[in-house]
Amino acid sequence: MERKCLECGEPLVGRSDKKFCCDMCRNAWHNKIYRNNNAFMTQINNKLAQNRRILEKYYETGETKVSRVLLEEERFDFFYFTSFERNSSGKITYHCYEYSYSPVNSYNFIILRN
Repeated sequence: MERKCLECGEPLVGRSDKKFCCDMCRNAWHNKIYRNNNAFMTQINNKLAQNRRILEKYYETGETKVSRVLLEEERFDFFYFTSFERNSSGKITYHCYEYSYSPVNSYNFIILRN
């Protein structure tokens, strides 16, 4: 049985476990296979990067207090953060890369840089 390239169908010459005739076919095949996964990850990374840029924009040295309305106007997405932690009193701090934000009340947040 003749082995063929998974991408272009050309006959394969060489090693018995060879799957592609050249690097271009190998790259094209993997790009097709992982396109959906990469698109999903890119979308999430873009939202995280946008949130980080917004936090960076409003951060001043030390603690910075900013209103929820202002963050929402900048299209900050509160569902996307890199991690969170809860302290012993139950207060939650959300992290977006090196920036953190914690709710002071339902209208204001404090932004910190780690």
